[in-house]
Amino acid sequence: MAAAGKVQSIERAIKILNCFSERHSELKLTEIADMLDLNKSTIHGIINTLKDGGLIDQNEENQKYRLGLNLVHYAAQVLKSLDVRKVAEPVIRQLCDEVNETVHLGVLDGKEIVYIDKMESNQSIRIFTSIGTRYHAYCTAIGKSILSDYTDEAIERLLPDVLPQYTKTTKTSKEAILAEIDEVRHNGYALDLEENVEGLKCVGAPIYNHEGHVKYSISVSGPIQRMTDEKTAMIIERIKIAAQEISKKIGYIQ
Repeated sequence: MAAAGKVQSIERAIKILNCFSERHSELKLTEIADMLDLNKSTIHGIINTLKDGGLIDQNEENQKYRLGLNLVHYAAQVLKSLDVRKVAEPVIRQLCDEVNETVHLGVLDGKEIVYIDKMESNQSIRIFTSIGTRYHAYCTAIGKSILSDYTDEAIERLLPDVLPQYTKTTKTSKEAILAEIDEVRHNGYALDLEENVEGLKCVGAPIYNHEGHVKYSISVSGPIQRMTDEKTAMIIERIKIAAQEISKKIGYIQ
């Protein structure tokens, strides 16, 4: 019996759809009935209705059922409607509260990263950036995180012809930049050690979309004197969890 306020047939339809997985991509009617502990006659009509709606398909060769192509259409509409800022906002707010440093959400636009959201800490010394701020990708934690999804050849095309040296620690060698981004691929996070702004240390982590590509990144930024090795280690742990959470919310399946 369905819980109060629920429609039993729809509830059962959802359970039928949930029977399918990577392991069970095709199922017989009897297998679905056994998995749900229901009579075949009970679910046969529901499956036929789902077939009519394109949510269930049937393999004509073995007569097994599988998920229908209309689900792809609906999934695409859901993913298109997701506003990454809205999805990420509670996550970056919590991250900001936990580490008490400024958190940015950024995207790659050409050869630059653009901040599309920001959560400010309550520290007396703050980071004076704003939504819409742009920086070259190669010397920022957000940029390195996003570039880690690209091939070395693609990264070279995304680097300026002349690499500006913003501080004494800014890397101006393409070989050094590529080597560092390779480390980002292996570590799952990026560091900006006063490379873009003197006195500022940042930690970034990649956000994966439903296709498994890095389209966004988040970073935690703070003055070098506050960003001790101990605090940086804590931030790395927390930011990777936060980035994974946002990735799942926008459709990434690991």
